[in-house]
Amino acid sequence: MSKQHVADATDARTRQDENVTSKGNNTVVSVVLFIVLFGLFVGGIYMMSLFAAMPFIIGLAMSMVALLGTFDLVPRFLT
Repeated sequence: MSKQHVADATDARTRQDENVTSKGNNTVVSVVLFIVLFGLFVGGIYMMSLFAAMPFIIGLAMSMVALLGTFDLVPRFLT
């Protein structure tokens, strides 16, 4: 074995270690967060369809909270 061959094997192992991604998120936590936030969003859409001022505002607030949770709080919580 030449020194170049050993060096190439070491470089390949180092590059392979760099390409390893994270282990991922807990599946149960991901499913529970999805169900809660999706339910809140769909509930907000339903409330907005009731054609009255107060339910519309409540539904809009529910949808906005669901979107805030999805795009701001979940990435902080799962990382």
